[in-house]
Amino acid sequence: MKRILFFHEVFPCGGAERVTIDIANYLSGYGYESFVALCHKTYDVAGIEVIELPDKDINSLENANAFIEIINSLFIDVFVLPIHLLKHLDYIMDGVHCKLVFAPHSIPLWEAVAKVADKGKRAEGSWLKMLKWRFITCPREKWFPKYDKPFIEQHKNLYGRADAYVVLCEDYKYKLIKKLGVPFENNKFHVIPNSERQILSVNHHKKKQILFVGRFTYVDKRVDRLIDVWKRIYKQVPDWELLLIGDGVERQNLQQKATAYNLQRIRFLGYQEDVSGFYREASVVCLTSTFEGWGLCLTEAQANGVVPVAYDCGAGVREIISPSGVNGFLVSPFNQSKYARTLLKLLKNPDMLKQMRQNVVVKAQEYSPQIVGKKWKELFESL
Repeated sequence: MKRILFFHEVFPCGGAERVTIDIANYLSGYGYESFVALCHKTYDVAGIEVIELPDKDINSLENANAFIEIINSLFIDVFVLPIHLLKHLDYIMDGVHCKLVFAPHSIPLWEAVAKVADKGKRAEGSWLKMLKWRFITCPREKWFPKYDKPFIEQHKNLYGRADAYVVLCEDYKYKLIKKLGVPFENNKFHVIPNSERQILSVNHHKKKQILFVGRFTYVDKRVDRLIDVWKRIYKQVPDWELLLIGDGVERQNLQQKATAYNLQRIRFLGYQEDVSGFYREASVVCLTSTFEGWGLCLTEAQANGVVPVAYDCGAGVREIISPSGVNGFLVSPFNQSKYARTLLKLLKNPDMLKQMRQNVVVKAQEYSPQIVGKKWKELFESL
């Protein structure tokens, strides 16, 4: 029997946390015990013991000492760090005797991409700053490796400390091998996609609804792009509506944008603890993110027979939807007019929708908790 400790800042909250629950549930059938250390608990989850850290500041020394106490007192075998690069990680690992698995749920070196996107957000409202961002900051990030050097060093140190480094797809593995300068053979990388729960009875009699499900944030999700797309097409599809499910710092800005455009048939539904009913009824899900590690809303949509349309903003998204035109549509980043044309073509073609609905249900079966859970079990047993 092995004891696994996961860490999440908030639990359960979103897609990454749901994957942790899937892994824990699968492993419990093989005698594993799973624990989650967290800063903020939202509600209890059956079969998983949650342990609240003493400080809401993730990187406090008090929390670091708490991790050491938790790991040692519970005789933890494996510590899984899904997202955060803990400030005192070396200090923690020096005080314990367990294996460390780093398993980020985003693209490689997402911190550098987020930094550039955040500068773009702050440049809005000033044409001079926007010019600088578009023609200096963005090209520098793309072409000059020195720009993301601090983040590379962080991940190099983490790679050296970890016993295993889990990535979501092969493309991410190869990028990190190159960026971190590690051997192509006999490295610590393991490719394990995120899991997706299968739907026993998919509803094939859908409403004419388009969904967005996720956080309202600018740096990554860019829901404002979807509102711009809806502005282009909503008059041509008068029997369709756009449902925006989620919350976040950008919500007020997005609502003001929709009001300023005088858009019709667009609804902001706020945070929903259970979104399964929306996926059951909707026909299409849209993602207009700047970057996505995997896009759990895409696989959840596919499992429910909801056809995804997304910008080709990462290898994980590409793997889920490919081939484009069969399991959904990939659109070149970040071509608004092409996105609008693609979405409009899909909405106006019921036969295409029907065929794709069948395709995506089959595609989602590749990511069942049984298939993905087995990969995690094999990893833990190899450590």
